[in-house]
Amino acid sequence: MKKSKLFLLPLVALLITSCSSSNSAKGTFISNEATNYITQECPISDIEIDVARADLVPAILPCLGHDTFVNLAGIKTDKPMILSFWASWCTVCAEDASSFKAAYAKLNKEIGFFGIAFMDNEAESLKSSFTWKLPFASVQDRAGNLRSIYGINGLPITLLLDKDGKIIHKISGPVGNPTEFIKLVNDKLISY
Repeated sequence: MKKSKLFLLPLVALLITSCSSSNSAKGTFISNEATNYITQECPISDIEIDVARADLVPAILPCLGHDTFVNLAGIKTDKPMILSFWASWCTVCAEDASSFKAAYAKLNKEIGFFGIAFMDNEAESLKSSFTWKLPFASVQDRAGNLRSIYGINGLPITLLLDKDGKIIHKISGPVGNPTEFIKLVNDKLISY
């Protein structure tokens, strides 16, 4: 009897060890209905930039679904950008997804799209990004560090920025139906 217990001890230890994971890859895969969904890759940014580029502050944030980081001030772009602050728990954000998809389909060659999953956990952000079929990459501001910088008192917040990173227009609340949103973006960022 003693011999069989000694044989089982290493086997149990092996099973426990193999079932625990030390995987440090954050966000690429999660165990929910969005498993194996990989989000859009975040834009290339200069992590070393430590001064604001117009209204884009030097904030280094993790890319949602990837093991990379983005510095907002260091985003390299030569076109205007839409910056969407959203969260999985924001019902209006879910409703806005169709407007973002329509605007992206029509304007992505002329305008950059980027999101910030705000005060949300990674698993829920990934699940919502998948469920809503967000067409743009997002970073995470789990702690809400950008709250005071961009005057965020509720979600969604959508910033329309010119190619230099200056805020041209701020939408607090819903962006409107797809036609209205595309017209607003066109008027503020393309035809201005």
